[in-house]
Amino acid sequence: MNFVQNPPGVWAWIVGDAPAVRDTLAKFRWESPAVVLKIVESVLRGIAQVVFVNNPLSGLLILIGLFLSDVSCGLGAVVCSLVAVFVAKLLNMPEPNIEAGLTNFSAVLVGTVTPALYPIFFHQPLSPPVWGYMVVAAAFSVCLSGGLGKILGVHNIPSYTLPFNVANAMIFIGMRAAGYGANPATTDNLQQLVTDVEWNRVWLGTLLSAGQVWAVENVCCSVLVVVASFICSPLLTLVTYTGGAIATFTALLVSSAPYELVYAGVWGYNGFLSAGSIAFFMVITPRTLLLALINVVFTTFLQATLAPVFSLTQLPVFTMPFVLSSIIFLALATSLGPTSLRVASPSFPEQHLMLYVQRPTIDDEARGKDTYEGTEMPIV
Repeated sequence: MNFVQNPPGVWAWIVGDAPAVRDTLAKFRWESPAVVLKIVESVLRGIAQVVFVNNPLSGLLILIGLFLSDVSCGLGAVVCSLVAVFVAKLLNMPEPNIEAGLTNFSAVLVGTVTPALYPIFFHQPLSPPVWGYMVVAAAFSVCLSGGLGKILGVHNIPSYTLPFNVANAMIFIGMRAAGYGANPATTDNLQQLVTDVEWNRVWLGTLLSAGQVWAVENVCCSVLVVVASFICSPLLTLVTYTGGAIATFTALLVSSAPYELVYAGVWGYNGFLSAGSIAFFMVITPRTLLLALINVVFTTFLQATLAPVFSLTQLPVFTMPFVLSSIIFLALATSLGPTSLRVASPSFPEQHLMLYVQRPTIDDEARGKDTYEGTEMPIV
């Protein structure tokens, strides 16, 4: 029993969850020169975590097997796992989860399954743009893992590989909608995109997305929406308009010509709302802004995923992409960083930010009183 819990000598570096490797690298910070070794450990453990194994040597053996089988799959596992580790660190996810590979094992599957199945389902060789979609899916899988983990964690249920399934399905459907595989003889989809798009109308679409929140395609209405929002909160206006713009441009990657719906702002309004949902319910910081922008891109891919389903009954997607995406990302945002970033009594972002900055002073004053009665804390 002692051997299982505390393997002696060299065995501690090899068997079980390799506690000697874990404990040794845990002594070093991610900002130290040992960061390369910590990243390698995370990548290898993530590869093994796909089959519930938490051991870097096991991950190395599996990675060798992937390279021997298909170089693209092995390379995909490494690239997507590195992207996932980077995104997880950028979002300040719990270090033990990153080190154990729990934040990147879904990304590993993105990196192996896509190169294996893309040529089969799209009848085209793997091209550089497809690797770009894989990187996006790897980033999505990290956010999905954190958001779904927060939601399902209430019931003590893991999300398993659900993040991978959602992320990979979304990029496959997005690529299909963008015309990949439509003509096996044509592989330069990006060149075709540049040729077909009327860029001045795309910029108009970024503005029209504001009015499309109310299903109105009108420049005057959209301008008034922006002005009305600006009167209340310049910060919120900037974030929501940027969200609509990013969604409009992202739509070019998940739709095909003619791009009339893009020009009309139909692809932008869900992104407009998705960006605002994070900026309104969370204190605006660089990290929450990053989450808001990822939420916008995710929402747009989700819209491309849901559109074919809704079209079967000749219905639009309404605001379903915004709602589904923002629930997951708000759960993720709530689980990251200090809990004080979550707004308890929403008013407008400038006030949220001011109260957050002043919070230490408010806390000090509250501690100096005999009672907390009368001390209102809008941010929790």
